[in-house]
Amino acid sequence: MIICGYSPITASFSGKIIDENVPEGEKYIKGSPKKREVLLAAGIKNEKIMIIAVKDDDDAVYISLLAKHLNPDIKIAAVVKSAETVDKIKRAGADYVILESEILSREVLRHLIVPKVARFMERIILSDDLQIIGIKAPKEYINKKIKDTDIRKKIGTIIAIKRGTELIKNPLPDEVIKENDTLIFIVGKKEINKIRNVMGQWISRRE
Repeated sequence: MIICGYSPITASFSGKIIDENVPEGEKYIKGSPKKREVLLAAGIKNEKIMIIAVKDDDDAVYISLLAKHLNPDIKIAAVVKSAETVDKIKRAGADYVILESEILSREVLRHLIVPKVARFMERIILSDDLQIIGIKAPKEYINKKIKDTDIRKKIGTIIAIKRGTELIKNPLPDEVIKENDTLIFIVGKKEINKIRNVMGQWISRRE
């Protein structure tokens, strides 16, 4: 899988991450995903899935066009900021388009633990590889700040915390994990077994 655009969220994915500003690491490719030679160097011709999550919607449209030209069979999921971009990027070849505001919307996450809607989440995100999951906060993390736990090392970045009817988006490192919190992650299919082993209770489960 190729991911275009680096962020704390995409950094938790399993795949090659392309961006002009990336840390050192085996899975990171420094360069612009708008450049043909960069995508070719990343092995786009042999990849099946691409995630586009760049900062600019116009860049996302261009990357989608270029990617489909280089590999017509690749499946593309794009995250865009403007609703006006949805039709444009679909015409440019994106197979799945998600509005950034919808990814962490109250309505979507409210249904995370309901199996029928969990399937819907997989469908709009990429059912073959990516999942949004919710895990009940383990006892050993309750009343601790996120930065004082090893959650990021073991699983990845928490993109939100569901606390009763409240949704805390992009929680800060100083946020304290409380009893009955649901920790929300975006993860790859390959990471599911690891999460089951490390974190215990599985809340959002693929059917």
